[in-house]
Amino acid sequence: MLEAIHHVRHPGTGPTVLFVPGLGMTSHSFAPVVAALGPDHDVVTVDLRGHGDGPHPPLGWTLQDAAADLARVIELLDLRDVTLVGWSLGATVTYNYLDRYGTDRVSRLVSVEMSPHLLREEGWEHAAFGGLDAAGALQATQQQWTDPDTYLTALIENCFASGSEPEPALLRPLLAESLKTSRLALVALWSGVLTQDWRERMGTLTLPTLLVHGARSRIFPTEVGKWLLGALPDARLEMFPHSGHAPFLEETDRFVRVLRDFVAGTARP
Repeated sequence: MLEAIHHVRHPGTGPTVLFVPGLGMTSHSFAPVVAALGPDHDVVTVDLRGHGDGPHPPLGWTLQDAAADLARVIELLDLRDVTLVGWSLGATVTYNYLDRYGTDRVSRLVSVEMSPHLLREEGWEHAAFGGLDAAGALQATQQQWTDPDTYLTALIENCFASGSEPEPALLRPLLAESLKTSRLALVALWSGVLTQDWRERMGTLTLPTLLVHGARSRIFPTEVGKWLLGALPDARLEMFPHSGHAPFLEETDRFVRVLRDFVAGTARP
């Protein structure tokens, strides 16, 4: 059996919030939010295999296996009434978790900056970067394998709001963590998310869901949040006007307030 993925628990007296980072990202991305939530929340962060301090993925490891890794952490820590917070591809990991393992241990979902389908096709305007096609996806895959440092550097830069210039003090540690990512993990997760289409399945995610999107996102520049709001049976949408792909880094205080309110407002009696 594979060892558990890297996880850190910041025990608190309140509800449990578990953060899942996206492609090429690590748990360190959530540090400002973890600190702001403080001791009145039980906070858990994870690193996916091949990311940050996570173990290296074996050959054949998949996006669905990443969801199984998440399930193992939840069971290992015996977490209950969990709020799952998935950022970007991390949101798709949470969709896979809920699809396979259900809602026995998870009570609510926070989906941060993700589209249910990344590739452009006729009638679908919410592809990654507003128009990612098969050729562009293949080029990205090739770069992930042959020049991952360049790919990851561009990915980090594109996380911030269009027209903005992130502070070097913020950018440098994020990039340093991102550059640890293994090629195998990049290609495995990227190829997995490209082949998944959640448009017809979003309606099966019936638990309370908070959708968080940046109004100045370069990764998802269309109104995909509004599309998701219409597709999910129990959702609310929060737009962050000064943010791109990482509202929890660009508007941390507001993100924490919105998250706290959502968790408190959907608490089980």
